[in-house]
Amino acid sequence: MQEKEFEDFLVNDSNIISKTKAVRSRINKGRMIERHFDMSLDIVVDNDNIMYQTLIMIRNEMKDTNGNISNALRKYYQFANNKIFPTLKAYKTK
Repeated sequence: MQEKEFEDFLVNDSNIISKTKAVRSRINKGRMIERHFDMSLDIVVDNDNIMYQTLIMIRNEMKDTNGNISNALRKYYQFANNKIFPTLKAYKTK
């Protein structure tokens, strides 16, 4: 994960109100994903199929009931690819 660049991206995101807490939380959740799957977020977001599978595994393996963990990965995808990853349902029906 490109932590400094991702942090800058999040700080400049007008949708994030509480900058310090929200930014730290998303970076920490990104690290948690990397540790859990032993894979860099850069590899995950570089391939849409891997991204989709990782989101499914986050939901199933990490008990992401409120969506905060997957949201951190989705924000990293947006940072890395300059676009938003589709919903799981929309991606699956492609």
